[in-house]
Amino acid sequence: MEKWEIRGKSIVNIVERKNVKCMACNIEDVKIEGFWKYVIERNRKVSIPLLYKLFVKNKTIGNFEIEAGIKKGEKTYRLATDSDLYKWIEAVSWDLQNQWNEKNVKLLDKLINLIGKAQKKSGYLNTAPSIKKEFENLKYSHELYCGGHLIQAGISHYRSTGKENLLNIAIKWADYIYKKFGYGKIEKTDGHPEIEMALIELYRTTKNKKYLDLAKFFLEIKNPEYWGLPDIPILKFKELIGHAVRMMYLCCGATDYYIETGDKRYLKVLENLWSDLKNRKIYITGGIGSRYDGEAIGFPYELPNLRAYCESCASIALMMWAYRMFLIKGESQYFDIFETTLYNSFLSSVSFDGKKYFYVNPLASTGTYERKEWYDCTCCPPNIQRFISSLAGYFYSISEDGIYVNLYDRSEAKLKLVSGKNVKIRNETEYPWQGKVFISIESEEGFNLYLRIPVWSEKTEVKKGNEIYRPEKGKYFKVRIEKGKTEIELNLDVKGEFYRGNPNIESSRNCLAIKRGPIVYCLESIDNPDINLFNSLLLEQKLKEDYEEIFNGIITLSGEILTSWNELPLYPKSKNFKIDYEKKKFKAIPYFLWANRGKSKMNIWFLSSY
Repeated sequence: MEKWEIRGKSIVNIVERKNVKCMACNIEDVKIEGFWKYVIERNRKVSIPLLYKLFVKNKTIGNFEIEAGIKKGEKTYRLATDSDLYKWIEAVSWDLQNQWNEKNVKLLDKLINLIGKAQKKSGYLNTAPSIKKEFENLKYSHELYCGGHLIQAGISHYRSTGKENLLNIAIKWADYIYKKFGYGKIEKTDGHPEIEMALIELYRTTKNKKYLDLAKFFLEIKNPEYWGLPDIPILKFKELIGHAVRMMYLCCGATDYYIETGDKRYLKVLENLWSDLKNRKIYITGGIGSRYDGEAIGFPYELPNLRAYCESCASIALMMWAYRMFLIKGESQYFDIFETTLYNSFLSSVSFDGKKYFYVNPLASTGTYERKEWYDCTCCPPNIQRFISSLAGYFYSISEDGIYVNLYDRSEAKLKLVSGKNVKIRNETEYPWQGKVFISIESEEGFNLYLRIPVWSEKTEVKKGNEIYRPEKGKYFKVRIEKGKTEIELNLDVKGEFYRGNPNIESSRNCLAIKRGPIVYCLESIDNPDINLFNSLLLEQKLKEDYEEIFNGIITLSGEILTSWNELPLYPKSKNFKIDYEKKKFKAIPYFLWANRGKSKMNIWFLSSY
C-alpha cells in the first residue's frame, strides 16, 4: 500500500468533522494514575499474557499455524475464534500507547507474520474448519465479522506503532470482499454486524472511499439475513430488539456512517433508538440484554434481575455506541450512561485479580455464578482487554472551541487544541470514591473547558479563583480558561442514595437500590450471612460510609434492613398474610466487586414495601 499519514492515534479518527461536535484524542495523550491505573496495569501484566497462553493451549494460534501449512493437526471448531486473536492483538496494540513494550512489539510481529502466511493469495482469510466454501453460510459463519476485527486490529496496530504489516493484510482482505460483495455480486451481509464500523474506520485511515461505500451497502441491503436481529436494514429499525451485541455493533456502524456522510436519515433513526435504550431497555448497572434466549434485548421494561443476561460484550458495544453519539452531539447524557456501564456492568465482568471473567452479568444471584478463566465462546475476554487498553482515549475530547472532560480520575493529559496550541491538564482526585477534583491547567492560548456534571450530582460546585458556580446536573459546564496557568476545583455530590425503578419494570417494582456516585452497590451473602437477600425490606435511611482496606481500598455502605427466613405458602390469602421481620445491620459493597471472594448470593434490588 502507499504510505499513509498517521493522522492520529485515537480510537476513532474522523474525516468529516463538520458532522460532529467533538473529536477523539490520542490514547497516549492521557496518563491515568488513579482508580483505573490498577485496572490498566492489571490488564497489561496479568490478563493479556494469561489469555495468550490460553490461546496457545486451546489452539487459537494453532488454527493459523495449520492454515499456514506450518504444522499439521486438527483445528478447533470454536465459534469465530479468529476474531478472538484479532481483538487480543488490538488490546496489545492500544496498550503500547499506555506503555511501550518492545517484547510485545516483537510478539505482535511474529503473530502478524503468521497471519499473513495463513492468508490466501486472493486476500481471503479465515481458519474455521467448518467453512467449506467462502461466504456460503454468512448468517452463521462469522466470516465478515472476523474480518472486521482483523481490520480493527490492523488499524490499532498501525496507529500505535506506525507499522503497516497487519494493516496491509487487512487491506488485502477488505479489497477482496469489495470485489466479491455489492449490488450485482454477493448481495448478503454477515449474520453478526461488525464489518460496517471496521470498513468506515479503514476509510478514515486510507481515505479510500470504496470502503465507506461498501459499509453503506452492508448497512442498507434490503434482506440482510442477520442472526438474532430482524432481517431489515438499520434505517427501518423502530426499536432496539434482538441480540444485544449485534444490535449495538450495528448502531456503531450506522453512527460512524452518519458522521462521515451527514445522511440525516441515519441520525433520526439513531436518536430514536437511543431514546428507546435510555428510557425503556437498560439496567441500573448500565447492562443491556435481558434474555438468555438469543442473548437478546427484550420488550420495553423487560428487565429481570435474577435472569438478567447483560453480556459483557454488550456493555462494551454500548459504550462504543454511546461514545460515537457523544461525538456527534457533545451532550452529557451519552457519557452518563457510558460511565454507569463502565463502573458497573463492564467492570464486574473481570475478576479483581484480572484472571477470570463473567460472560453474563446478572443483578441478583442465588450463589451459582462465578467467573471463569476460559469459555468455549471466547469473545468476552479479549473484548474486555481491548477496551481497557483503549480507556484513556475516552477521558477527553477536542472541540472547535476547546476541550471536553468526559471522565474523572487522577491523571495527566497533554492535548492539542484545534489551533495546534498545547494544553496540559492535571487532575488530582480520589474519584469515584470522593467527588472533589482539583484541575490544574497550563495552556498556550485561551479556550473553553467543558466539565461533565453527572446526572446524579445534585449539588455541584465549581471554583475558579474567587468565582463560584453551581452548575446544572446532567450537562457540560463551560469554564473559560485563559493563556497561562489556571486552577479549578470541582466538587461533585458523591453520596449514598436510594433509587427506584420505573413501575413498569416488574422485577424492581416497589423496590429500592443503592448507588453512590456512579457506582451501584449490592448486598452479598458473605458480608450478610444473617440476611435473607430475597425476603427483606429496605427502607430509605441515612447510610453509614466506611473506608475498608480491601480491594485496594473501597467505600462500603451500611444501614438497617428488615429480613425474614419464614417459610410461607406459595399463595396465601391476603387476610392471613403476615411476615415476621427481624431488624439486621447490612453492609453493601460495589456491585463490580461481587463474587471475588468465592461463590455467594447477591442482590441489588430490595422490596421497600409489600
